[in-house]
Amino acid sequence: MRHTLCVLLAGAACLLAQPASTKKGAGGEVALFDGKSLAGWRPEGGAQWRVEGGAIVADAGDDGWLRSDKIYSDFMLSLEYRNSPKGNSGIFLGASKETNPKERSNPAHGFEFQINNEDPKWATGSIEDQLQRLKEVNPAPNQWHRVELTLRGGHLLAFIDGQKVLDGSLPGYKPGYIGLQHHKGSKIEFRNIRIRDLSAGR
Repeated sequence: MRHTLCVLLAGAACLLAQPASTKKGAGGEVALFDGKSLAGWRPEGGAQWRVEGGAIVADAGDDGWLRSDKIYSDFMLSLEYRNSPKGNSGIFLGASKETNPKERSNPAHGFEFQINNEDPKWATGSIEDQLQRLKEVNPAPNQWHRVELTLRGGHLLAFIDGQKVLDGSLPGYKPGYIGLQHHKGSKIEFRNIRIRDLSAGR
């Protein structure tokens, strides 16, 4: 009995010692953000990113984006965001490592899932310059909203707060980094960022 208890305690200690980014949840999900630090992410451009209140926050500095350490191909990504009034942000899929020299808030290549209610053409829920959203949504500023993205074989299925906003193909999609965008003069927050790798099932 004593031996069994020791084994169980040792196993529990190992689990607790694991970094948050490696803990798997239901269905093989992994946390991409530990809620405490920017571990697993790389800042690009001039935005000033920090962690506050369990969220990744950018509200100072110049244009920039935050890049995941790892490259992803097929995956299910979920997160929550909170945008400022008239804020402009986005989530990058299949992003290159390099930044666009003319637009420091964007990678040189990749697809942007828009978080920008004010854009007259490619508003929140669209893939900028590529894929128009299926329905008009207007997520209220200063409130948390949930985004769920499933990308498989270049086909993207996207939901905002449970409403389907995208169901279509991303032309020329290639595996790349996941990114979070900040535009100078606005505030954006992200939390509960989780991913499930679907590549092994292909």
